[in-house]
Amino acid sequence: MRQFADKPHFPARPLRVALFVHAFFPEHIYGTESYTLALARQLRALGHYPVVVTAVSPGEPSQAEEVERYAIGDIPVLRIDRNRTPPRNAREEYDMPDLAPLLERLLREIRPDVVHVCHLGNFSVVLPQVTEALGIPTFATLTDFFNLCLNSLLQLPDGGLCTGPDARRLNCMTCGILMRRSERPSPFWAALAHPVVHHLAALAGTSLAPLLPPPLGTDARSVIRRPQAFGAAMGRYRAAIAPTHYLKDTFEANGVTLPLVHSAFGIDIDRRPKPPAGDGPVRFGFIGQILMHKGPHLLLQALRLLPAAAFSLDIWGSEQLYPDYARDLRSVAAPMPVTFHAPFEEHRMAEVLSRIDVLVLPSTWFENGPLTLLKALATHTPVVVSDVPGMTEFIQEGIDGFAFPRGDVEALAAVLRRFVEAPDLARSVSAATAYPRTERTMALEVLDLYSRFGGSPAPAAGAA
Repeated sequence: MRQFADKPHFPARPLRVALFVHAFFPEHIYGTESYTLALARQLRALGHYPVVVTAVSPGEPSQAEEVERYAIGDIPVLRIDRNRTPPRNAREEYDMPDLAPLLERLLREIRPDVVHVCHLGNFSVVLPQVTEALGIPTFATLTDFFNLCLNSLLQLPDGGLCTGPDARRLNCMTCGILMRRSERPSPFWAALAHPVVHHLAALAGTSLAPLLPPPLGTDARSVIRRPQAFGAAMGRYRAAIAPTHYLKDTFEANGVTLPLVHSAFGIDIDRRPKPPAGDGPVRFGFIGQILMHKGPHLLLQALRLLPAAAFSLDIWGSEQLYPDYARDLRSVAAPMPVTFHAPFEEHRMAEVLSRIDVLVLPSTWFENGPLTLLKALATHTPVVVSDVPGMTEFIQEGIDGFAFPRGDVEALAAVLRRFVEAPDLARSVSAATAYPRTERTMALEVLDLYSRFGGSPAPAAGAA
């Protein structure tokens, strides 16, 4: 297993670093975006010159110009408008040759010493092709399973978990059919996605792809070829960071051979002791995207099994991502002491966490060291999480948190009942809860990675 050495190497001179991320602040504020911003700020504080390159996704409001320039604090941002180059078929959703001239132009403008890919979405596998052609050392942080999986979650349509593309891509084809049903709600795709039909349709798609007429044949061939395309893209990186041991093991089990180095996310937040709670009901909290795979419906179902007078629940998240799902949550929550809140600005995280006794993360997918979990631990907030390895590797059962079997409502209710029946439990667990790793440590390890794998040029006269 590759780890960082006791004696880190650091660049010989300030570096110009282009950080590529599929979406970014201020419109997009989730985990990968927050990681990218934190890394950029720390690189800047260490004397380097980060530039973020991001995109407007097809279907989002268009920009006035193909490339817009703005700043988040002292971090310059270049944002391309993908509405001008939307994918015309399934292959172009991950392999968009038409982007190459624009990406080359931006890179020649930025003149980076290093390119760091924080998420390849919206840039496609063409980005590492362009950086290789320009001779720019390229690195990546694998923040999710996008490079392995059509839906980025490694979650099967029936809710089960996946270990990666199978040899014939049957599992990928099944996911693709169900995704097309959601994107194109026509009678044809509804019929193919029927539970009795979709396995046969997937088998036909993988077996007969060369014979199918377009666009069906294009879609089928694209699903089959996607893993190889991303494998080739990752082969162009010098090295990559895996924030969890599970993600590292999963990529290696799927044949990824580039150097993968484990480096967990760092957190900068107010780490003062948690304010003492009163003697009232236990205050549970959920912070995150209001989406099915995040599991807030499981939390509400579990709380229905507890006496309503013994708890309160606060939910923070946008209800605009999937309004129908959010409406269903509100309907289930109506008879309970549950309050819904809009998303809040990142600087308020410590203050929000100080208002709850226990954070609950009932996700149904693997997760990958979610920042909300790490920030809860750093603020001495006990956690209850699904028993998926992307979260359980950060907690010590019964010491700073508890895990329950993924998707098991009764098991989740049993864990929550422990806090209800033992009013001092949250306070005692809080005293042992911590996460000391900082953003500065994380950034120093990134710089060490650049140096160790050839991304740190020697001092040069006239360097910018």
